[in-house]
Amino acid sequence: MVRSVFVHVPKTAGTSFRAALCAGFGEASVSPSFAATRISPEEAGRLAAYDVVAGHISMADVTRHFPHAATFTILREPIDRALSWYYYARMQAWGIATDVDAAKSHDVDAFFALDAAIVFRNIFNRQVRQLGDHVLNTEVDLDAALDRAKRALEACVWVGRQEHLDADLARLPAALPEMAGVAMATLNVTPERRSVREIDPALAEKIARYNRHDMELYAHACAMLGTPRTY
Repeated sequence: MVRSVFVHVPKTAGTSFRAALCAGFGEASVSPSFAATRISPEEAGRLAAYDVVAGHISMADVTRHFPHAATFTILREPIDRALSWYYYARMQAWGIATDVDAAKSHDVDAFFALDAAIVFRNIFNRQVRQLGDHVLNTEVDLDAALDRAKRALEACVWVGRQEHLDADLARLPAALPEMAGVAMATLNVTPERRSVREIDPALAEKIARYNRHDMELYAHACAMLGTPRTY
């Protein structure tokens, strides 16, 4: 029976965190990672064999299939998350999605000038859409999703932020005693990528235009956790 769900937002140290979950709970207790999808009742039944579900699950599916599970997640400053995803996508040998193909064929300035429909899946307010709706819903009401995402964060047993992860991990055992003493390795890091501090302010503003709702959600998380936002 699923006792808890880790909502893994892409490029928020989630791969490293899942490995730590396996160390704390035991490999057999944590579900395999999975891509963003609409979870069917059959798939939910298969996931129910694990104590911890950990994947790119949307909160809409958590509510539908695992309403009694404790939830936790990690956020990231939205501009930095979007940059990290872009450089990660450019490294991939495959191109199975529109936004990945676009990242591989456009330089960073051109990519973040593309129509929002092209970069929608992973760039456009991804954190709000995943935590406040379903990430595959292209007709999402972002204002309503932002409100739901804020409430979802407030209901989480633990929220981390990639930029403050050392401090946030110190709070984790209070919510998940199995994680006491578990060290987190650094995995799935994108090399040779530019940080927010290294890009032109005009590019940062381009990226921010895709992520206004995510920026408000991240500020809410930082206020909720008592740490100033980092942008």
